[in-house]
Amino acid sequence: MKIDDIRRAVRFVGLVLPLTWSPGSLAAQGAAANAFGVAVSTATINQTTPSAVLPTDGTLAQNQASNVTVGTLVTAQDAFATATGAADGEQSDAVSSATLGTVSILNGLITADGVVAMASSTIDNSNAEGSSLANLVVNGTQVSDPEPNMRLDLPGVGYVVLNEQIATAGGMTVNMIHVVLQQPVLGLLGVVTGYRTTGNIIVGSASSSVN
Repeated sequence: MKIDDIRRAVRFVGLVLPLTWSPGSLAAQGAAANAFGVAVSTATINQTTPSAVLPTDGTLAQNQASNVTVGTLVTAQDAFATATGAADGEQSDAVSSATLGTVSILNGLITADGVVAMASSTIDNSNAEGSSLANLVVNGTQVSDPEPNMRLDLPGVGYVVLNEQIATAGGMTVNMIHVVLQQPVLGLLGVVTGYRTTGNIIVGSASSSVN
């Protein structure tokens, strides 16, 4: 599916689910959802933008940023985050999404023309259907349709997990690009004995759950 088609689907979900909502607190029914475009955590930076969290009454939450720049670590355009849900009797749904246009990470080490993260949950099912990466290039190599939790080493930097899917209580978290920054730990005579994590960069994250 093309990136524009996926974005239209995301907007459709954001418009339709609130219309199916019926009175009652979604939080009381165990539904939760949140999404963000970019998150960076290092010793000197702790920034997340834009982000959206499902309100307890089930109305649509959304946030957007035309341009996102976090130092020399990430630049992104047209970032958009949504979180919404619906309740029908004892059944609840929670859906979150994050979409971004052009993305550049670590001065072009990783680039993409479009990022879409989607997570949706009901009481008995969660999935990442609709999640996608368009024209993804990692360290000069094109990567098409990465399998869930695909890991690639980034020499001198750390590693990246693509299409990261993490099971949570009653739901899941989807991180489309997750860079783990690392530094070598040196032992005697300068021998590398391991690696120390120094930061995380996440682009395109969506989480949902229903308990």
